[in-house]
Amino acid sequence: MSTRRSARIRNIDLGVNTKPAQSAPAPTASPKRKRKAPAEDEQDEPTTKGKKAPPRKVKATTSKSKVNTTAESEIQKETVPVPDDVLSVLPAEILQQILESVNDPKSMVKMACTSKRYYAIVMAIIHKRISVSTSFWTHIPHVIRRIEPHLSIAQKKQLKRECKYKGQQEKFSTLLDPNAVPPCASNVRQMIIGGIDPGKRHKPFVLRYFEEVLKNLHNLEVFDAEDLTEPMAENLSKLKNLKSIRLHPHQRTIKPEAMAPLGKLGNLEHISIEDLSWDRIIVTDERPFQSMLLNSLSTLQSLEVRTSIYYSDFLGDWEDKLKARNPDALEQQHDFTALKSLTLRGISFEGKHRENVMRNFTRAFDFLKLKELTLMGLEVGQLKFFKYLEDLFTKGGKGSIHLRKLSLQMTEPGYKSNYAETEVYLEGMYRFVSSFDSLTSLEIHDYNLYNSAVQPNPGLSRRLLQSVVKHAGLETLRFHYRHSGSEAWDIPYASAESVEILTKNLPSLRVFEIAPQEDNLDAMARALSHAKNLKNLLCPNFKSYYDDRENAHLNLAKSLLGGFLENASSCEKFAWEEHYKLRRLTMGWTDLRIGSGLKPKKNFEKPVKIEKADRMVMVQNLRPKKWGDSKQVYYTADSRWVDHITRPDRREGPLQLVYDD
Repeated sequence: MSTRRSARIRNIDLGVNTKPAQSAPAPTASPKRKRKAPAEDEQDEPTTKGKKAPPRKVKATTSKSKVNTTAESEIQKETVPVPDDVLSVLPAEILQQILESVNDPKSMVKMACTSKRYYAIVMAIIHKRISVSTSFWTHIPHVIRRIEPHLSIAQKKQLKRECKYKGQQEKFSTLLDPNAVPPCASNVRQMIIGGIDPGKRHKPFVLRYFEEVLKNLHNLEVFDAEDLTEPMAENLSKLKNLKSIRLHPHQRTIKPEAMAPLGKLGNLEHISIEDLSWDRIIVTDERPFQSMLLNSLSTLQSLEVRTSIYYSDFLGDWEDKLKARNPDALEQQHDFTALKSLTLRGISFEGKHRENVMRNFTRAFDFLKLKELTLMGLEVGQLKFFKYLEDLFTKGGKGSIHLRKLSLQMTEPGYKSNYAETEVYLEGMYRFVSSFDSLTSLEIHDYNLYNSAVQPNPGLSRRLLQSVVKHAGLETLRFHYRHSGSEAWDIPYASAESVEILTKNLPSLRVFEIAPQEDNLDAMARALSHAKNLKNLLCPNFKSYYDDRENAHLNLAKSLLGGFLENASSCEKFAWEEHYKLRRLTMGWTDLRIGSGLKPKKNFEKPVKIEKADRMVMVQNLRPKKWGDSKQVYYTADSRWVDHITRPDRREGPLQLVYDD
């Protein structure tokens, strides 16, 4: 028989420190069992002798019960478990912001299983966004699995009767209310519907799922879709909390009749709409888009309209509608009082049925109060429009101009082979850019592409450089081109002299995108090294890329960074971080990380050393060898617009290229 050993001796053998014996609690707070009350204190049974029991001492019993209650409450307080993790001490608001940045659904679900508090926080984040997309009929089960958790049992059964697919729920509990909406539906704030193209036979059924789920998303705030049916629009028009909507149909996926119910929407903060087909969804007879704008005059913060020259007058009889709603509204100088961002694409300011475009725009939009302005692909009459902007910004003082970010497409409609003639056409844009100096971000798209068969590389014009350096506080400057390298039209590659003018006159430059001329890379590296605050350098277009696509990005990086190493100030022990702030380099479609002591990472290529003049720096390709969630691309929609309007000030991971639509 084994001998019993005390806990103290057992802990000594295991190396556990024994705690000192604690003093016994006070007698008044002792949780010991009470003694049985004496016989005289109990209620006596009637006896044959008929003696009465003496009265009980009520006060003493009451005082004893108070003492015992206090003792029990103190013991309960001592036994409450103290949170043993670091996240428990954080307020719910801060914890939610941290968890929203975690992009690992499996780990989030595991965390939700640890406690009720984490379950409530994590489930609200997991169900915050519905993002679906499908381009093949075999992907339909993935769409169903993303939608069904937000449907009632009755809705699931109804859809299953209409058509059966893999991924639908098979069994249902008989103990639950079939018409009850799942609680997770109230957590959905954003819905993104990407390309839905599983085939003509299957697409109507997939859209039925969207029609049903929109009946349950009463707290939906953001809606972004490529497809829209009339029942979907009816459900959207009933939402009280909807703040943002984006409609960008693909190949006539949105019909005019589906737009009519949206005219009831109001108090919207962000609107983005595209109409490039013959369906006229923004200029239908009911004018729902115009009604949406009229209902959001005091709340609209950003507006993006991409259309063709035929639908440029989307405001229509704007002044008449304003007068009919509120006669005093015409006394205001501008109508959209909260607008901060405006994007216009494909607009024409002159021609038949476009006589009121200029007057409506100048009345509706206060361009001086805008913080962001994007003008892309403007058609006939754009010189007249830029002349208006030049005069407006010239007269406006520094305190009245709020524009900080400007994106321009500097091309002439129907590219001309004569570079000089195009420069004359671009003079109106140069004058507008030079009329103020408040920009911190400037993006220039497709600047003056030239015919390489007619003339050599002209580079960046001196007039353009003069306009750019006028904004000495620029932090972001990007020359972006849509170019495949096979057309007759070529990019005007920037020379080292032009780059030096920009870097010397823009001391705050942090992000710089340029198409470098490669005839003298040492001079180019010296010119770039003048930008002491440069953190991100992007060179997506360069000539040698088309000669050796596999190694061209690394060869150009070695040449440019070698020049940086050579031009650094002298020191005993060189460290890249002590001389330059440059941390990211984009060559073609390759993103490189720059640093002195980069270490190998799993699933990434090994860092490459670049040495010159007894100095060394390392670069590492940020593209993983294997994409872990590559399949999710097929089932998840593009969320860039939603991310931009919901998190405008948050840095969203690594810097990305300017993607073309």
